[in-house]
Amino acid sequence: MSTKTKDLTNNKIDELLQIRQDGIINYCKSTEALIKMGVKIGKKENNDMTVPVSFQPYIDKYNRSNLEFEWKATYLDNTIINQFEGDSEHHFGHIDQTKLKSIDLISNFTWPTDNEEKRIIIKLNWETGLFEITNGFTPQPVKEIIHMYPLQGEKKLILKTRKRVSMSQGDINPKYKEFFPMSDEFFFYNRFILGYQVANGDKKVIIVEPSGTIGIFDN
Repeated sequence: MSTKTKDLTNNKIDELLQIRQDGIINYCKSTEALIKMGVKIGKKENNDMTVPVSFQPYIDKYNRSNLEFEWKATYLDNTIINQFEGDSEHHFGHIDQTKLKSIDLISNFTWPTDNEEKRIIIKLNWETGLFEITNGFTPQPVKEIIHMYPLQGEKKLILKTRKRVSMSQGDINPKYKEFFPMSDEFFFYNRFILGYQVANGDKKVIIVEPSGTIGIFDN
């Protein structure tokens, strides 16, 4: 092999190693950013999750879910139904909407504290049909929409969690899969939807990302 050919080969190796190193660094940076946004990353083999540091104490303490937010329903007589009561979980259908005064979404993630009032990120006032923001990041145009213009008519509650689970391989070309660094990795992402619909079909609904960002849900 000539000296020129050796130099070209060595340069190509250096170039490829640098690309690989840059890829690893970008992988680490993107993983950190995803975790800060509330995306959980785990292994398919044993369902281990990588969760935000501030979130783990609540899993350890309550040992009941990996939800960033839980709901609390308050009735007109001020009795309360929590999503989780001891070892039991209440579901959407357990809420008596005829007696409803308000619904809160309570944070387990962005503002970890034992003070529940400080953990309430948003409240839906069932009597007025307006949202009250107590925490979280909400763009000004969204604030104007959810703070104003309640829908008129009999309301039907919308309360659900949308979960997204995806594998990291996705649509990777099969010829590259043997080189994929984390072939058993998956991502778990919650989004929380709260609002109501009136008789004519109109809806007033917000969506809360796991990071606490609040937006308008229009799907």
